[in-house]
Amino acid sequence: RLNSRNPKNNTIKNAVVAINGAGFKDPGHTSTGGMPRGITIVDGKIITNNEYGRPATGGLIGFTNENKLVLLKNVTAKEALKQGVRDAVSWGPFLIVNGKAAYTSGNGGWGYAARTAIGQRKDGIVLFLCIDGRRATKPGASIKDLIEIMQNYGAYNASNLDGGTSSAMAVNGELINDPVDSSGAHRTRYISTGFILTKDGEN
Repeated sequence: RLNSRNPKNNTIKNAVVAINGAGFKDPGHTSTGGMPRGITIVDGKIITNNEYGRPATGGLIGFTNENKLVLLKNVTAKEALKQGVRDAVSWGPFLIVNGKAAYTSGNGGWGYAARTAIGQRKDGIVLFLCIDGRRATKPGASIKDLIEIMQNYGAYNASNLDGGTSSAMAVNGELINDPVDSSGAHRTRYISTGFILTKDGEN
């Protein structure tokens, strides 16, 4: 399930695995989570429908009612709902679409940084990926690296999510990676959305 930041939402308490989702508008660069960019859909309801700003490199990343990961370009929120999208965020770039890797020149043009990505194999298994960065010994990953990793794990569809200080993965309520902010401090920041795996029978 997708979790949109909401103080009344207890989903995160039941999380087995959780990763950060898409980027957000951040006036003043305060890194306080802000407003999600583009379209956000949670449980079949449109939560945000804002300007995205990166139409050429990504689009809607979401799960259908059949738990299928779909990557949709140039689609409106209402069109996404008609296509059965249950939960979604807007970000990119897309890495693998219907088994075909995205074209990349060099390292993908985004440099190296901490990265988060999501993917799904043809058999339905969902892949969460989080890579630390911002260190001399761990500069992070390029977009090309993400494509290769997702291919190695059999992803049929996969997309990049927000990176940098946002990149975080929690297992059973504990952060298991080591985010670093622009000042070099070992900490993460508030995020606007996240993808969460919960225990059976829980939303």
